[in-house]
Amino acid sequence: MTAYREKIILTYRHLLKVHEELQTSIINVGMTGEYSEVNTVFKPGDTYKFDLEQFRGTEDLNLNKLLNFFDELEKLMSSLANINRITEEELGDEVL
Repeated sequence: MTAYREKIILTYRHLLKVHEELQTSIINVGMTGEYSEVNTVFKPGDTYKFDLEQFRGTEDLNLNKLLNFFDELEKLMSSLANINRITEEELGDEVL
């Protein structure tokens, strides 16, 4: 593997972490903002798998900006993976 390809793989791994953190931030912003009433239903220890689609269509400008950035990040990551033919093996424990 060339040094250049190695840097591309490392960058993609970093983007995966950013992707996950941004998803968490979007959920947190949504649940403390526009969807704060729904948040009162949950008790400490409750678990729920959120889908970002649940936060679309909001009038919250900040949430919409974050969702748009998330969509652009996914496009970038898909493009990098395709252009460079990044494999799951190259990512190790990370997921494509």
